[in-house]
Amino acid sequence: MILRSPAARANHTPPQVGWQPPQPPSQRPEPQFTPPPRRRRWLDRWGWYEPRVDPMHTTTRQAEALNLALSSPPTSYRGLIVGTDLLSGQLVTHDPFVSYEDKLISSPNAAVIGDVGKGKSSLLKTWACTRQLLLDNRRVVVLDKKLQAGAGEYTALAKFLGAPSIRFTVDGRGSRLNLLDPVIALGDDQAGNLDADADADPGGGLARPTGQMMLLRAVLAEALGRPVSEREGKALRLALVSATRDAHNRTRVPVISDIVHHLLHPSDDQARVLNRRVRELQDWGLDPAFALERMIEEDLAGLVDAETSRDVHLDHPSGFTHFDISALPLDGPALRVVMTLINTWQANMLARRSGEGQQTVNVIEEGWHVAEGSVGAIFRRNTKLSRGLGLATIAGFHHVSDLPLDSPARSLLQEAETVFVYGQGSQDDAEACVELYNLPAGTEETIMALEQGTCLLKVGSRDPILLRHERSQREIALTDTDDALTGISSRVAA
Repeated sequence: MILRSPAARANHTPPQVGWQPPQPPSQRPEPQFTPPPRRRRWLDRWGWYEPRVDPMHTTTRQAEALNLALSSPPTSYRGLIVGTDLLSGQLVTHDPFVSYEDKLISSPNAAVIGDVGKGKSSLLKTWACTRQLLLDNRRVVVLDKKLQAGAGEYTALAKFLGAPSIRFTVDGRGSRLNLLDPVIALGDDQAGNLDADADADPGGGLARPTGQMMLLRAVLAEALGRPVSEREGKALRLALVSATRDAHNRTRVPVISDIVHHLLHPSDDQARVLNRRVRELQDWGLDPAFALERMIEEDLAGLVDAETSRDVHLDHPSGFTHFDISALPLDGPALRVVMTLINTWQANMLARRSGEGQQTVNVIEEGWHVAEGSVGAIFRRNTKLSRGLGLATIAGFHHVSDLPLDSPARSLLQEAETVFVYGQGSQDDAEACVELYNLPAGTEETIMALEQGTCLLKVGSRDPILLRHERSQREIALTDTDDALTGISSRVAA
């Protein structure tokens, strides 16, 4: 049975019985126009009038060929979110420890390079700090040199995380880190040999990244302004042995003033062992004693000349440790010595805890401060031991071309296998980045055209990725550093 509309039934002609000859075209009836049914808006919203497509059965392997426009992810899916690949629109994830575990890189150290205001600090505060703390067994230690509103730039971040700021100042009111801290001292298996062998070298056989003797020689070289001679080095070793022994007998920790005392007053036993007069040993140690005395009374006063403050530790529940060194002067050796001392103390502390399995990210703002001198060489030596310590050093730099070819800072850049290159306004700086990291020809123009918040990410030997760093609203508030210029105090949502 066929149902027809009233209009169709009125125009319907009953079928003729029997055979009828075909009618010519001119005698055929005109076709009647039937308007389409009215579309209902609410049915349209539900897709009532859309054609129904029957599903197609396939397999996952066959379906791969149907998505020809999809590209492979720019990085491994394992790691922390960094940002967005500007070419494919996909998320970029990376973590130096995970990439080392996956054999993508051979060193967990990273470098962030770029002009002021291009977004380096935002990346360091988010990807290298707060996002690292989301992972289990992860610790972050920051050496903060950038001054903002009378304190280090990371002070607001430390407050947000509920961690104290360990502040070093030259007025004697800040924290102290003993140059002869027991953490950097000899192992227990060697402590008993000091009395038996007065000529023992405390720097030898250490199970630490850098021992006290090596650190003392570096600081003395900074104080003298020249390399330490062999006789001066010998006098320094003897003084360290005597200072350590006397402090142990008095059940206290040795300090740098003990070294100065024993340089000026060598013992008869030490002179007899060396077949020298006491006055001769005293002559060897005069210049080192006066140089160290001047340094602890002037350049390093109130910083390294007493026992380590109780607030200097790595065990805050938040996992975040903030060393605020923004109050130290740029001129003179204080900044370099304190940065290297913190790095050495931390490396030895991690060596003692190597069995705990905790990974540490060491963030260094303004890494160019370790570019010169003997302390810079110590800093580089400690950094080369990152793999054994579970330590990833992430340092920020402005311009590669400003660093001497033989500087420890340039060596630190060369050893980094995770590199973020932000915009550079100078052609020389862009070319230095391309040459240092063997980037494709023509990348100089890309580096000079990078906008704020965008960079090139190079991981190991892989091709660089054009990356836009992504931040949440809370991260934007935490990383705002324009207060001094805008006069507006940034607020962090609770």
